[in-house]
Amino acid sequence: MGLVILALGVVLLMNGTAGCAATETRVGNQCFTVGDGSGLARPLDQQGGRMTGLLVIAIGGVVGVAGGWLTFFGDRSVTPATGVGDRIELARREGWRFLDVDPDLLADWSDTPDFGEDQPAYAVLRGVHDDLEFVVFDYRKPDTGELATAWIVYLPQPSRTFVKWATSQDPLYRRPLNMVGVRSDAIVDIGRRVHRSVEPESILRQVRALAEIIRRFESQAAAGS
Repeated sequence: MGLVILALGVVLLMNGTAGCAATETRVGNQCFTVGDGSGLARPLDQQGGRMTGLLVIAIGGVVGVAGGWLTFFGDRSVTPATGVGDRIELARREGWRFLDVDPDLLADWSDTPDFGEDQPAYAVLRGVHDDLEFVVFDYRKPDTGELATAWIVYLPQPSRTFVKWATSQDPLYRRPLNMVGVRSDAIVDIGRRVHRSVEPESILRQVRALAEIIRRFESQAAAGS
């Protein structure tokens, strides 16, 4: 739309829109009076046409700049997804799934105070690593409303033994993990702040660390049996 308005403004600027009065005839850049035999002539005033053309060009420029900003930088109704190109790239490259908003992801985590109740998840990346399903997402802290990132890796099969084993480990986790929680079917790392990076692989560091804990549990369980 901006380009069309710009083109119209250029045409108006080049041709002008000023014209002669009803009793005048335009010849070149002059207006000749007709009907009274006086033959009076005056130069055609094209200043109005130039001003109109410049005004239309200015409007076209504003519309074009606004359109460009909205296209590449503007809010597309889901602000939290801004700056998560690494997750989008991983979804495209690995055949995983990316969602701007998932209103149901945290429904069964409502008993986790860090997530709060009735909270949607943002910039959600779902995939499979080491044959384990995982999900990475942003959430808003219930106390401050600030964005933070969390990682969940699901066990192949729910296990009550996993909860007992995990809570007895000292320590259960180490860097890059921040705050780990466990339940019978999953292990989660709740980040302190929002994760943003231009390096796609960096988002998977916590996934690998959580998956390693699950595999360690499976290895010890197999050895014990």
